Amino acid sequence: MKLSCIKLRNFRNHGNSEISFCPELNVLLGNNGQGKTNVLEAISYLSLTKSFYAANDATTLQLGREFFEIEGTLISDDGHQSDVRVTYNRESAEKQFTINRNRPETLASVIGEFPIVILSPEHHAITFGSPIERRKFIDLLLSQISRVYFEDLLEYRRVLKQRNRILLDLKLQQRGETDTLEPWTISLVNHGSRIIHKRREFLSEFQTYMHQAYHDLAGNHEAPGFNYLSLPDLPDDCNRIAERMHETLDQRRSEELNRGVTLVGPHRDEVRFSIDGISLQKFASQGQHKTLLVALKVAEFFYLKERRNEVPIFLLDDVFSELDEHRSQHILDLVGGLGQTFITATSESVFRHRVEWNDRHRRTLVENGTCRPC
Repeated sequence: MKLSCIKLRNFRNHGNSEISFCPELNVLLGNNGQGKTNVLEAISYLSLTKSFYAANDATTLQLGREFFEIEGTLISDDGHQSDVRVTYNRESAEKQFTINRNRPETLASVIGEFPIVILSPEHHAITFGSPIERRKFIDLLLSQISRVYFEDLLEYRRVLKQRNRILLDLKLQQRGETDTLEPWTISLVNHGSRIIHKRREFLSEFQTYMHQAYHDLAGNHEAPGFNYLSLPDLPDDCNRIAERMHETLDQRRSEELNRGVTLVGPHRDEVRFSIDGISLQKFASQGQHKTLLVALKVAEFFYLKERRNEVPIFLLDDVFSELDEHRSQHILDLVGGLGQTFITATSESVFRHRVEWNDRHRRTLVENGTCRPC
């Protein structure tokens, strides 16, 4: 997958920007706050229908403007061209998304059509933060690969919200009657058991990709690992997972009624990372966290590439900050030849003597929301 060009209107601090890209390394240079990340954010809109950075569309609209518009031309590995357009209107709070002037059936149906891997400072929470960040990492990756998984995930969230509402009502009314809860419990189990099964299957497959990526970054002297924590004595079979999930929900029914919230399911699961069997979250250095995070994203790239039969676009935002020159150059060497890559940086120093600027490696200077080749 390649992005040949993009146009931004009234998006963040870009009033009217147009950039052409080359097929391999695209470097966006400029000081902080000039609009480099905004370009990557716009690319994520074309691929994921939303920002990887902002909580909602309204916050990406340029101050004082009524709408924003993003247009881009994406070309698949087999040469198919897609002209993608995203607009958002402040007054109606409506977002419109078109591919070759046609609106997709749903925004959800776009996920995975234009595979993308993103590494930004916000993703530090995958290793440093709460379990929800690690679940989000898995869910986004699997949603780009499997429409069934994504649909299960969307339906599970809808059912969970309704079930929590019923539990809260029962708690406030001090009622122990749960007949209204059971249909939602059955639906929660049906979707939740498939999500748990798919996540476990994914992590088993992903281990090989992760080991290779970490080895390429850090050598053989450390070995990464991860452990998926879910239901007690979790079985392998999806039907048995459903049985165990239902049993556990029944066992914790009184506790759920007392607290007014669902306490069992994939929304409560955890992934714990380790280095040489030692907990990453508890004992790893900042450098080990950064190395594991980059390795995760490189592993994601190759996993997505094989499962989608399409080379993903790779976005790296401010990846070289807080890294010494040796580590920065190692990362650049690793990601530079993966496919079309976009990197933001405040300095050109890491690229000096390692990148020859030509029709395959291009620099763009971003200043005050304007872009020009350099």
